Amino acid sequence: MASFILVLLCSAGLFAALMLDRFRFWTTLAVGGAASLLALLAGVLLHRMVDDPALANLLSCWVGAVLLFGASLVIHSNNILQKLFVLLLCPACLLYAEVFLPQLLGLLPIHTAGVAGGVLSALFTVLLYLLMGLCLYRPFHHFSDRSPSAFLAGMCVLLALVYLICWGKMDFLFSADPLAGRLLFASLLFLLMVFCFRSVYQAGRFRAGAAEVANRQSCLNRGSADFGDLFAAVQEVHAAHKKGEYALDTVSVMLQDGVPEQVPAYIYMAKHVAAQTPVLRQYHENPYLNGVIAAKAAFAAQNGIDFQCNAVTGNVPLKTSELCMLFHEMLGHACREAMAYTGEEPRHVRFTAIPGEDSLRLEAVYAANPPPPPPSFTLSGLSGQKLSGVLHWLFEDRPEEEGDFSGLENTAETVMLHSGRLSLSNTPEEAILLAEMRF
Repeated sequence: MASFILVLLCSAGLFAALMLDRFRFWTTLAVGGAASLLALLAGVLLHRMVDDPALANLLSCWVGAVLLFGASLVIHSNNILQKLFVLLLCPACLLYAEVFLPQLLGLLPIHTAGVAGGVLSALFTVLLYLLMGLCLYRPFHHFSDRSPSAFLAGMCVLLALVYLICWGKMDFLFSADPLAGRLLFASLLFLLMVFCFRSVYQAGRFRAGAAEVANRQSCLNRGSADFGDLFAAVQEVHAAHKKGEYALDTVSVMLQDGVPEQVPAYIYMAKHVAAQTPVLRQYHENPYLNGVIAAKAAFAAQNGIDFQCNAVTGNVPLKTSELCMLFHEMLGHACREAMAYTGEEPRHVRFTAIPGEDSLRLEAVYAANPPPPPPSFTLSGLSGQKLSGVLHWLFEDRPEEEGDFSGLENTAETVMLHSGRLSLSNTPEEAILLAEMRF
């Protein structure tokens, strides 16, 4: 059968391939090499002390796996159950090879005694360890940053069952032909283990891909909303430019008609009208914040929304970029909800920013449709529901009572960082979005 040196190298290869190293290459190589050298010395001593070669090989494999497991605790970042699984996998593969190889060599049409049998045994052992490494490589690396789970615990138990079957401790289940029973059930459990790992890995990839698509779509939606604000601001600027050209033409005509005394009054009126243009009004002393508010005001004007703003931030310890993000997300949310409002009251958005002593309060009051009632199921209404809907209502988490904060993720994170609170309350015709921060 396979030499314990070959088994030790294969075990080290499994740890190196399936685990994610924490340090640089040479550090990992040095620690792993030291553990392998200690395992080699222990294996030599065990072969001198134990007369049975098969038992000596198994004990050497266990000692080597335990030493590599100890080194893995230092040099690899995987969780403890992943390392324990690889620890159990090394002797389980050896025992499986011990069960399978005699059957395989006996079926070959060539003479397998002597050197040929040794070469075939070594080749099959390497192929078995290599196959296990290839099947488990992607699942282990995909979930290398996960904490211990019930799934991994179950796989460790399954691997321990494979080990006991191959060792002959479950032969009472196979009274007719113990060797055939060992080989059959061990092979089926190995296939089941690989199938479970690959299935969970594919499911994880699918969920990660779906999440990536959802995030990309969310980014596109936010980008389209920003482009809408930009387009509205550009339209407002073009309109203001045309009004300015018209005012200049009107002044020129007045001068040509010989009524220059009317020019000052007309200029005063034109300046007053220009000051009422949403994109040209002064909303905040900070030019960046003023630009954000002006763009939202232009968007509101383009969509028939009455926009009012009274924003003062004082000397709050927030970066301008953070304030711009807060204003942008809160005003964007308010304007989108007001634009979707279908009630009888006029569409409106009122935004206020009030600094306090070591605090800042941002409030957006806007016209909004009432939120839909939460789904409820009664015995009389079950006939009109699908089974999947009933199961979703029974087992899925209930939505948060504070409201829908879609598009306000950065605002919520910033508010939480400053020991604040983000809330959304609704009336039949209005909604109030409130962000409070303390410094």
